[in-house]
Amino acid sequence: MARDISAYIRELLFSHDCVIIPGFGAFIGNYFHARVDRKAGLFYPPARRITFNRHLTGNDGLLIGHISAHLGIGYAEARDMVSTWADDLRGRIMAGNNVSLEHLGTFTLNQDGVIIFEPDLTVNYLLSSYGLSSYQRHPVSDYDIRKKVLEHHRQPAVSQPSVKKLLTRAAVIIPVLVALALVPFNDHLFKGKMEESTLNPLAKAELEYNREQIAADSAPAVTENKEVIAPAIDNKATKVPAVDTQSASNATEIIKPATRAVVVEDYRYLLVIGSFKGEDNALTMVDKLRRKGYDPEVAAGPDGFLRVSAVSYGTLDEAKAVLPKLLAEYPGTWIFKSR
Repeated sequence: MARDISAYIRELLFSHDCVIIPGFGAFIGNYFHARVDRKAGLFYPPARRITFNRHLTGNDGLLIGHISAHLGIGYAEARDMVSTWADDLRGRIMAGNNVSLEHLGTFTLNQDGVIIFEPDLTVNYLLSSYGLSSYQRHPVSDYDIRKKVLEHHRQPAVSQPSVKKLLTRAAVIIPVLVALALVPFNDHLFKGKMEESTLNPLAKAELEYNREQIAADSAPAVTENKEVIAPAIDNKATKVPAVDTQSASNATEIIKPATRAVVVEDYRYLLVIGSFKGEDNALTMVDKLRRKGYDPEVAAGPDGFLRVSAVSYGTLDEAKAVLPKLLAEYPGTWIFKSR
């Protein structure tokens, strides 16, 4: 007797819309939306119901491959097993017997000699509806919305303060306001004994530098030609006869405006040829660039990437001049402005 393979067909129907039995026919899964039977009060979940098509007999390899993998046998042996089961099933049906396949349906032969399939509607082959079953809900009876009584809630009236309470409050508040107006305001009471400080490491150095400049520029200016330049009213320099070095202190002094130390941030322009997630790949590219005569660098990028640059310059124009050459050798090269 042929081995029953209906269990393998059921397994495939949960994940496939069509399972073909070569030389016999195909089981096809059809999707049905959730529905409501209002007369019976039944709610049905979404489902996949099985039908049979006797015209699809070509071998697509799905069923035979599944049996071969599950039983650990060769493809030819699995094919012979399916063919034997299909021939046995057809022979029993053509003999006029009603053949039932568990959780699939029943095959019968009508008066015209045509195979008829009646599916088992108790099984739902839709995995998304697994565990959901139909349920019945009876409509609510003897409920009249007109019988509902609406309760009216009274809001308590807001009490207004009496004139006596208002006068009492005014008698307390007004003297306090007058006393505050007459007391002289001393802002020193609200000043804490605090010293100002700064976290800028260049602030102290800048202050000392300015003091040295002022001290150097405030010294008496004596020229070798015995002339001292003094500021004139019309903002033009006039020459005044100079005295000797002993009386140079009486001459007009030239005080230059104090210069302020400025911190200039230097930028470099790196020609980046690529970004690498792994450190080994970045170092390998650095070695290749160094062997070609470049001066490569590795800079940290976003998301843990490492940027590898072939060369860097102090100005953008210099970087742009070399960019075409690197683009020809490393497409995608771009300029990165770094501190």
